Amino acid sequence: MRHTNASLLIAQGVDVRTVASLLGHAQASTTLDIYAHAFDKNKRKAQEKLGKAIGL
Repeated sequence: MRHTNASLLIAQGVDVRTVASLLGHAQASTTLDIYAHAFDKNKRKAQEKLGKAIGL
C-alpha cells in the first residue's frame, strides 16, 4: 500500500518534497531514489505537454 500510495501521488503530479514528507523520508533524495521510475513517467508527460504547447 505504501508503494502504491507514493506512486499514485507522484502520477498525479504531487511534488517530491510533499511525497517524501508523507512517507516520512527525511530527504527528498530518498524518495527520488526509490520512486525514480514513477518520476520518469512524469517527465514524459511534461515533455508531451511542452510539445503540444509549442505545436509539435
